[in-house]
Amino acid sequence: MRIGIIGAGGAARGIHLPGFRLCPDAEIAVLCEPDQNAATTTGIADVCADYREVLGRRDIDAVVVATPNYLHREIVLAALARGKHVLCEKPLALDRAAAEEMLRAAERSGKVHMTAFTYRFTPAIQYARRLVEQGELGDLRTVRAAYLMALSGHVLGWRSEKRLAGSGVLADIGSHLVHLVQWLAGDIRALTASERRFREDPTSDVEDWVAFLAEFATGACGTFEISRVAPGRGAGITEDIFIELYGTRGSLVFSLQDPWGLMAALGEDGKDPARPLRHYDVPEEFLKLPGSPRDIHAHDRRWGYRYDQAFQFIESVKLGQARAPSFEDGVRCQAVLDAALESAGSRRWVEVR
Repeated sequence: MRIGIIGAGGAARGIHLPGFRLCPDAEIAVLCEPDQNAATTTGIADVCADYREVLGRRDIDAVVVATPNYLHREIVLAALARGKHVLCEKPLALDRAAAEEMLRAAERSGKVHMTAFTYRFTPAIQYARRLVEQGELGDLRTVRAAYLMALSGHVLGWRSEKRLAGSGVLADIGSHLVHLVQWLAGDIRALTASERRFREDPTSDVEDWVAFLAEFATGACGTFEISRVAPGRGAGITEDIFIELYGTRGSLVFSLQDPWGLMAALGEDGKDPARPLRHYDVPEEFLKLPGSPRDIHAHDRRWGYRYDQAFQFIESVKLGQARAPSFEDGVRCQAVLDAALESAGSRRWVEVR
């Protein structure tokens, strides 16, 4: 399977390129990147500056769209029209209407589509999903979720302009958090949000911090906080996501900095109010996707699981079936992002549509 990578930013260099290089059934055939200096760092010999050159090649089976957010829609629609399978970075689009258009185009094309929610492949998240599915927590009552990071260079440039990014911290890292929580706890039905721009940057018109209360379709309630102005919370491999789920039978707590473990109150621990959370190691079966060629000890455990995303994409193409996280997951996430922005602007509760 021959892959074209469109964009040579941090996601392409840190996730997509090394991930596909681990897949024996995939070849990165071409890179599209107008910045020659950025293209050189990838080590790919075949480089072009216009994505239409990639889409026009019959030998390219699939493309990865790793560009700024505002370019996702036009490139994805063009790729699907050319019969390419598509893996697109998150958030899928600038708003739900565009994301919905991309999903419908993908469904009509019959091609495999995937949204790059890479944290979904964290071993502890995979294990947490199994515990929820098995009813170990009972009926969920409350959710506490946060994604905190210190300001880093990668959030400057196009990520600081609403017309290019859609929103600030909400689109950049909040999209990851929303997707993970909805995968574990179900769809968000309504929310009320607040946002702030703390950085004194005249070139920026996007928020650095956002928080919201949420009501889930299941009846559970949740609190979310997303910030990229939290000194000490790291950036890149050292940043942190926290998700806490509390149910009628038990609870679990996830931290991105412990991707092979969970804190939880399960079984008798969940019934006894005197018993604190205890640490559980993630069982070996969840440390990578079944069949993945990845050596789980070859990379930092806080990062290596991301490479399973490429493996699942390749396997989905082999099966001829779009599997979660698909563009449908991207649309579900985008609906929450749109509602949060609307709520923050109107200062009222908003239904997620």
